[in-house]
Amino acid sequence: MKAVVSIALIFFFSGCLFQKKISSQTRPTQMAGESQPDWYGADIKLLPISNNPDALAEIANALCLRSAPLGQKVYAMRLAAYAIDQDKKNKHAALALSRAAFLVADTIEGDEKEIKKNAEIGVTAARIAGVDESNPEACYYFALNQGLIVHSQGLFGIKKLPEIVNALKIAQKNGSIDYAGPIRVLGILYLKAPAWPSGIGDLDKSLDLLEQAVTKEPAFPQNFIFYAEALIEDDNHEKALQNLDIAYRLAVPEIWGIYYSKKWRADIDELKKKINKQ
Repeated sequence: MKAVVSIALIFFFSGCLFQKKISSQTRPTQMAGESQPDWYGADIKLLPISNNPDALAEIANALCLRSAPLGQKVYAMRLAAYAIDQDKKNKHAALALSRAAFLVADTIEGDEKEIKKNAEIGVTAARIAGVDESNPEACYYFALNQGLIVHSQGLFGIKKLPEIVNALKIAQKNGSIDYAGPIRVLGILYLKAPAWPSGIGDLDKSLDLLEQAVTKEPAFPQNFIFYAEALIEDDNHEKALQNLDIAYRLAVPEIWGIYYSKKWRADIDELKKKINKQ
């Protein structure tokens, strides 16, 4: 369902929209003898806070960490969606849902349909929270989710880039979100987008923003990975390798979880191969 459809119509025609979409998530394989919480089937109505949207949103935010298993992130989505089903204008719950939706979509591998479905939930939720000057965090998660949709659409999604850029610029009012996320994401967007006159791509802007990101948040591996990418494009291979080495040593599963540790280290290996080929 397109984000341009009014929020009122979305809920009127779809009922518990978010709950229905989330309930169809593919469940991860459970290893023999492994005991896991019932993230996908647990009855939220049984919780003593089930009638308190703000409390549900608070727990959703606490559970939705990068290091969390996919099922836990989905459960965070379920909590936030349940809160919105009770209070469709609850901006706190909507923001929690947009954040959780992005982290779920970003953790799914190879299933473009599922990634897009979750990202669309995140975009709709961000609009409920308020994608405007007063809400930098909603702007940030709107941009992330919209970016995943654009990635799935290829050239057909380019027309959405100005809206994403504008949201990220607003998000920079709170540059500490997600380890300098607004700075990092805008920086990589300038690197990946087509250059003028067909696009907004700008290597100098990318280098400047990504250097700011590693300076502002030197604990986050992806800041160094993205900065290294820009440095490679600038033919500064020595400095790129230095940043990749820092990123590799930071990308430990003890902090970021197994999924992101493997993903980021694989990205680092690919960038090193790119340097070696040049």
